[in-house]
Amino acid sequence: MSGFDNKQSISKLHITYILAFVTFFVGAGCYGYHLYALAQDLKINQPQPQIERLIKDLRVFHSKTRRFPANFNEINQLIWHTSPTPHYGNDSRQARSKNYYYYYTKVNDERCAFWALPLGPQRHYASSFFVVLSPGWVRAWKGRSMSDEEIGQIPAIPTPEALTKLKMQEMPARVMGANNLRIID
Repeated sequence: MSGFDNKQSISKLHITYILAFVTFFVGAGCYGYHLYALAQDLKINQPQPQIERLIKDLRVFHSKTRRFPANFNEINQLIWHTSPTPHYGNDSRQARSKNYYYYYTKVNDERCAFWALPLGPQRHYASSFFVVLSPGWVRAWKGRSMSDEEIGQIPAIPTPEALTKLKMQEMPARVMGANNLRIID
C-alpha cells in the first residue's frame, strides 16, 4: 500500500508543477499582450503634426492663384480633392488630422496664419504650434499642449504678448526659395 500512495503523491506533485508552469506562461502571455495593446494605442492616439505638408500645400495654392485661400474648402477644391468634402467647421477654417486640430486664418492675399494644436488622450506628449506664412518666409512658435478650455480662448491672430502668456517660444525663422527652406540666424 505504501508504494501505491507514493505513486499517487508523486503524480499530484507533477500535476501541481505542470499547472504552475502553465499558469506562469499564460500570465506572461497576457502581460505581453497587454503591453502590445498599450503600444498600439499609443501608436494610434499619438498626435502627428502635418505642419510641413500644410505649409507646402498653402504655398502651392498661392503659386497657382497668387493669393492664400480664404478657408480649407478652397484648398480642398484646388489641391486636396477629398471626396466627400470633409466638414471644416461653420466657417470652413477648422480641420482635424492625425489627432491635431488646425485653425486657419487668412490675413491678406500675401499672408496667412494657422494654429496646430494636439488633441486626444496622448496630447500631453505633443507640442502646440502657431505659424505665420507668406510666400517667401515662415515664422513659427512652439509651446506646450493646451487644454480644451485654453484652445477655446486662443485668438486667431495672437499678439506677441499673448504668445508669451501662452509660453510659446519662437522657432528660427525660415526663408523659402523655390525648392528649399533656409534657416535665418
